[in-house]
Amino acid sequence: MISRQARKARTERFTTEYYKSGFVWPATGRISGVYGSQRILNGQPRAAHWGVDVAVPMGTPVVAPADGVVTLAHPDMYFSGATLFIDHGLGVVSAFLHLSKIDVKVGDVVHQGDVVAHSGASGRATGPHLDWRVNVGPTRIDAALLVPPMEQVLAGAKK
Repeated sequence: MISRQARKARTERFTTEYYKSGFVWPATGRISGVYGSQRILNGQPRAAHWGVDVAVPMGTPVVAPADGVVTLAHPDMYFSGATLFIDHGLGVVSAFLHLSKIDVKVGDVVHQGDVVAHSGASGRATGPHLDWRVNVGPTRIDAALLVPPMEQVLAGAKK
């Protein structure tokens, strides 16, 4: 169930096309959950997973994947724990779930690469990671489609 605060944050629309800055991974590491995968809770099928999970240690910095405006910075939502939304313009919204710390507040303008939060295991999470989700208006999309493959990014970091 989506909280009223999250629903309101997703319906705000900024006309500035912040998304034109392009996108980068908000954290890098092993992909531990993919968009659209079937979740099982207590042996029962549940709703599909609408994000991409990056397994990173607790407290790993999370950066803004693109320029935007913070529309939600909630310290403890029931399922998603500490949750942050950044509107990248025209209804393109990144959501970051299960955070341990949020470093920005609603109304802040952020730029690609700015540290906005830290990874965690808050809410309903089985361990520390970053759950990154993207909506375009009411439509969920796979955030991994906006960035280079993680393997490529990690290989470049090792050079």
